[in-house]
Amino acid sequence: MIPRYAAKGRPLLGTAGTPTVPQATKKRVLRGPIAALVPLMLLALPHAALAASYSQEQELGKKFDLEARARLPLIDDVEVNSYVNRVGQKIVAGLGDQPFTYHFAVLRDPRINAFAVPGGYIYVHGGLLTRAGNDDELAGVLGHEIAHVNAHHLVRQQEATKLLNYATLLGVLLSVVQPAVGAGAVAINAATQLQYSRQFEQEADYLGARYVRQAGYDPRGMLDFFKKMLDEQRSTPSFAPPYLLSHPLTDQRLTNLEAVLHTHQWDQGRRPATSLELERVQLLTRARSATAEEVVTAYRRRADAQPADGRARYLLGLAYLDTGAFEAARDAFEAAPALGFPAVDRELGRTFFRLQQLDKARERLRRATETDPDDPLGHLELAKVYEALGDTGGAMREYERTLQLAPGVEEAHYGFGILAGRAGQQGDGFYHLAMAFELSGEFERALSQLEKAESLLPPHSDRAQQVHADIAELTEFLRHAKGRGR
Repeated sequence: MIPRYAAKGRPLLGTAGTPTVPQATKKRVLRGPIAALVPLMLLALPHAALAASYSQEQELGKKFDLEARARLPLIDDVEVNSYVNRVGQKIVAGLGDQPFTYHFAVLRDPRINAFAVPGGYIYVHGGLLTRAGNDDELAGVLGHEIAHVNAHHLVRQQEATKLLNYATLLGVLLSVVQPAVGAGAVAINAATQLQYSRQFEQEADYLGARYVRQAGYDPRGMLDFFKKMLDEQRSTPSFAPPYLLSHPLTDQRLTNLEAVLHTHQWDQGRRPATSLELERVQLLTRARSATAEEVVTAYRRRADAQPADGRARYLLGLAYLDTGAFEAARDAFEAAPALGFPAVDRELGRTFFRLQQLDKARERLRRATETDPDDPLGHLELAKVYEALGDTGGAMREYERTLQLAPGVEEAHYGFGILAGRAGQQGDGFYHLAMAFELSGEFERALSQLEKAESLLPPHSDRAQQVHADIAELTEFLRHAKGRGR
């Protein structure tokens, strides 16, 4: 419905493609819990059952995502979402053709959690992003969740628990993610039914490790992250991140995965550096759950402790920019190149825009988008500068480029919708306004805009057909929502 990030591939149902077990360890491993897993991984669902499963899973995923946008605190930040999506889609790209697209979203929640919904919808909590030590660790978690979806674990598990009907499963999922939201729909203790079986967890480990390796990430990052969680739980018994409640860890499970990955004692000394992109995402994520003073203080301390480090100065500037201290942000960004960190055009352009220095903002952002033409944030910021300068054509062009790179950017849909309406393209304008409202969970307003768009678009155009389908889907969703008393 909403043109979100998407990737398609070939269905791999956990029936093949596990990482190769080394000869030196194969005999030992197959005598342990993996022996019970092998028959499961060789079991394929009948083709007729698969077709029905795909349709049901896709429908459940769409409905859950609509509920999530209306009821859960999703982070609406271009850079945060683009980073998680880039890692996730890089993994999905190696799966081949899939029966549905994969979507990734981030919740504004400091808890360490991630979960997958049938139909390719994967959600990461902000707390998990801030605890990831590097890209490999995040890729490991996403690979594990993608494996649950690709192997249809929740559907296969419900065949034993008889859990899967939409209303019940939706309530259980919401209860797991945010208990206060889901409690009214189903008893909280029903959420224990979503705890994956030991066999499914191991299957997701092995498939996920294979997926991330194919994508170019080090699968040992999965072990690093899981061990980090297990160590924290042991050192602080009261600490039980939601991730461990639905994905329980054991030493045996990690030892089995260690054998498959040819590692020894989880590679205690292996700690790859945190990428700049992840550091930026972690800063932005922390800023969504902490006070401005807390965020700035943390990054000022780092910059003060490393006065010759241009990267530390740049991150301090980003902390100032994101918390509204624009003059301090400008000073920090302008100081970074002299300290060996020259890549500040985009951030300086964004800062100049907020200081109402529009010509300087345009110059810097043009340069930034020429240097990195695939950066959606740079194009979004340049669009806003053009709009402020009265250049409607330039602004529409940059909003459109933003949406080509990141179709789920609410701000770009809204900005393009307003300008398209002013330019006489009312049908397209109402459509993009509808997309903006839907992304923010304002479904009645979205439906109103879609109905206006339908009356103005060429009846047999692709967009008109999409709008017609969207209207039917939203109408049904709102009718059921009212029936549930929401």
